[in-house]
This record gives sequence, structure tokens and C-alpha cells, in this order.
Amino acid sequence: MHQTIAESFEQSFLSAPLSKHVRACDTYELAPLFLALFRDAQPVIEAGCGSGRWCAWLQQQGISIDGVDWSQGLCRRAASEIPGSQFFACDMAETGLPDGAYGGLMALGSIEHAIEGPQKALAEFHRLLRPNGVAIVTVPHGALLRRLCRLVSAQFQAAKGIRMLRQMVGKSPLAADALSLRLARRGTTAAWHPQFALNQKGWSFYEYEFSPRQLDAFVAEAGFAVKRRFAAFVDEGLFHTFGRLAGTWNDDNFRVELNPLGRLLRAVFPASATGHMLCYVLERQTVPVQSADSRNHH
Repeated sequence: MHQTIAESFEQSFLSAPLSKHVRACDTYELAPLFLALFRDAQPVIEAGCGSGRWCAWLQQQGISIDGVDWSQGLCRRAASEIPGSQFFACDMAETGLPDGAYGGLMALGSIEHAIEGPQKALAEFHRLLRPNGVAIVTVPHGALLRRLCRLVSAQFQAAKGIRMLRQMVGKSPLAADALSLRLARRGTTAAWHPQFALNQKGWSFYEYEFSPRQLDAFVAEAGFAVKRRFAAFVDEGLFHTFGRLAGTWNDDNFRVELNPLGRLLRAVFPASATGHMLCYVLERQTVPVQSADSRNHH
């Protein structure tokens, strides 16, 4: 993850008390699935645990869980407020934890932020799980509808960095050495539909939006069998695709409030087209599956 983006995540989590984040877990769309998966697959580790809210919540449900996050500050706070879990400040793709130490793993919206792709993280998840261990992984859904909307809005996105236009709308100019969008694209993989964020320092890579076919290949290469795959968080998907045309984000309860147009779009389009996240329930296989590229080298 780009350092600027990582720091913004850290500040966002630290700016609100842990209790606020934990309260949102009760109504989270996937919470019942977490309980069903992990009751018999303990201990669990969360890769990219952020505030530690899921460690706190799952502990309350009687599930043993640890967390991994790049942020030392977040891990320190989580360790002090969630004493029943261990928190490791490290790269989720290279944790240094023992092989097969966990029966379950969760990675919610985390592996898409690696500019080199998710393969290394998924291989590490396979190593951390014991044979037949289970994992749930979610990534932004690169559905056709969203990709078409991205094409339409691409020129508007690029215009956000133009000095004259920023002055016209009352925004401060970017730093003199701000990174251009063209340079920010270097090192990204266009086929994975990279997304970028803009701040005073310029553009930076934010995340990939994967198609089901792409993620199918990644998890198979890492040695996982797909037990279930579905698109979820439809309201958030509509908001991320259509913006304020569809609704607004309510920060107090961590959810989107759709307006009449958003509710109409939800009724018209299926969840497979508008779901914000692809959700994969995986099982660790004993022998990793070689990718086609790997097989071609032998």
C-alpha cells in the first residue's frame, strides 16, 4: 500500500474510539457468515485488522482471534484494548508467524492495496492455515457496470489535478512536485483496473478492482479451493459506482443511505452487477495448484 494511503487509513481508524467500530459489527452484512465459518476453525487471524474491531467482536462471540496490520500505532491500541488477542505489526504478505498456526483467516478489503498484486499475500495466507483451514477474503468487485462507469468518469478524474480548474472551484493547488496521474500508473497492472487517490502530494495508487475470473486464478494458484463466491454490499456498490446520484455515506453507522434514484437502481440491477465487494469463502488445499504460467516453465 502506498505510504500516503496507508497513513490516511491509520488516521481514520485512530480518530474514532474502538467501541464505535465494534458497534458497527452487529449489523455488518457478513457477520453471520463469520460466526458460521470460524466456530470450528479456531484460532483465527485477521490480515489487515485495522482498528481490531473484528478481533474484539469475535472474541465477544467466543472465538479466538489474532490480528496483523502494517500500523504499529493501530496494533498498540488494539493490544491495549483487546487483551485476549495478539497483534503483529508487519506485512501481511510476510508475517514470520509459524506454518499452519491458524484454523481460520479473514482478509476484508486488504489484498487489493498491494501494487504488485495479491499473489504474495494469498500464498502467505495458505502457509498460515493448517490443512483444510478456512478463509474469507473480500476485494472490490470489478463488475462490468462499474468498469463502464469508470470509463465515463475517467476524464473528470484526471481533471481534478489541473491547477486552473482547482482554482475555479476553490480548491488549493497541488504541491509543486505533486505526482501526476500518468506517473502514478507506473508499476500498476491495467488489466486489474487500478484506482488512484489524489491529495496535495499528487496522485497515488489506491487499489485494484478484480473480476471473479481474475480472483479465481489468484486463489487457485495459492492453493485454495473456492467453497463459495458471491457479490455483497449492494448499497455501497451503488454509492461507489454512481456517487451522490445514488445516496450518501452515514459515518455514524458506517453505511450508505440510498436516495430514491439509488433505490430504483437497486431494484433494477442484480447484486452480481452492483455488489461493492467480491466475497470468497476458501479452503486450504494440501498441495498448492500451479498456475498456467508456472506449468509452462517446466
